[in-house]
Amino acid sequence: MISWLSWGRTLKNLSKPLSRIFLPILLFLLIGLFWFFRPLSSGSLNTLFALFLFFGSLYLYIKRQRESLEFLVFLSLFLGFLALYNFQFAFFIPAWISEILVFIFTFALFTYLASQKGYLPNSLLFSVGLSICLLEVFFVLSFWPTNPLSKSFILTSLFYAFWFIVVKKEKILSYLVLVSFALILVLVTTNWPVI
Repeated sequence: MISWLSWGRTLKNLSKPLSRIFLPILLFLLIGLFWFFRPLSSGSLNTLFALFLFFGSLYLYIKRQRESLEFLVFLSLFLGFLALYNFQFAFFIPAWISEILVFIFTFALFTYLASQKGYLPNSLLFSVGLSICLLEVFFVLSFWPTNPLSKSFILTSLFYAFWFIVVKKEKILSYLVLVSFALILVLVTTNWPVI
């Protein structure tokens, strides 16, 4: 019993520093995976883009952490979904394992963003709801014959719409038009294979 109490106190004391280093470590790992999978056509272009993402996100996190937190979480989501799709197809990971990872990933990032921004005192319920919705969309998109970049952008756009419409209670029409336009642009410019 004493060890459980001391472990709980230790977790409370560790939660402050862990919340400070969670996003930079996650971004560092995801940018490394982005570079590893090379989703862009050229190797040097991938390296330059990965370095730009790394230094740009590091600068934003250090200098303007409060203002750029949403952008950095959206970037983490995009890179995370891209890595999950690439892992799924490169290493033949079963769909149920990918779905569990998507659920954990979106749950953790939404809870982190809501706690850092001070929104939603009952954010766990919203986190579970959003994670289940994105999990279902992830599952449906895994059957589409498109590249992982497009699928990741679609999932990130849905998270973006949920964050601004449901959580921040912004104007619904403006964000729906913006997300719809972005999704239509992605679907039109995606290279669809001829079957």
